[in-house]
Amino acid sequence: MSDDKFDRLISKSLKTAELEVTTPIKELEQVIAEKIIVDRQMKRKKQHRVMQFAVTIVLLISITGAILFPNSVYAIKKQLFQTIHNIGKSININLNSDSNQLQLQNQVAREIAAIQGNISFNILVPQYIPPGYTLESVKQNTTDKQAKIIATFINKKSKILLCQTKVSDNYSVSVNVDNNKAQVEKLYLEKCEGNLISYKDGSVSLIWITDDNVMCQILGDISPDQAVEMAKSIY
Repeated sequence: MSDDKFDRLISKSLKTAELEVTTPIKELEQVIAEKIIVDRQMKRKKQHRVMQFAVTIVLLISITGAILFPNSVYAIKKQLFQTIHNIGKSININLNSDSNQLQLQNQVAREIAAIQGNISFNILVPQYIPPGYTLESVKQNTTDKQAKIIATFINKKSKILLCQTKVSDNYSVSVNVDNNKAQVEKLYLEKCEGNLISYKDGSVSLIWITDDNVMCQILGDISPDQAVEMAKSIY
């Protein structure tokens, strides 16, 4: 979508919502970007304070241990310094994970927005993608009678497919599988009932229909818990 079309889309959306904004779209984008940066900085400061607090507690325990157990001071210090190192490493991993997830979410949203205009239903966007996966593509399957959107996520060994298609009001899903090859479990995703199929080869398939009559399906070599978390994050 070109910048001009994007500007017109934003303006039209704001007018539909009866909001009057005189600030140019480019300035709004800049304001949003600045707020995101500030939010990330605040988060890093918060994590830094947590690290400082943890170090203080660990040092206090170290001093107490040296007084109560003088023969084990070296072993205690070694273990405590390792604990501090692990805490810092964990915080860094969490920060990087959050950043990667945010970048991936933004990429998925952009790809979906690029094709949304040609689709009769509102394409849903996942807010959680299992760690280690990147977006390969978001495409419309032109071979089906009904518009079908397929988002593909990949890592070095496997892939996840997120499929969405509009169905009629009376449409229902019936799942029949060989018990020797898979197990089926019914579960609830907010207001929707889903069918979780766990295959013997380690892959899963989760199918559900939203209140807006959009049938969604997640297929991939991920755990059932990851499939459920991904489904619950889609809106």
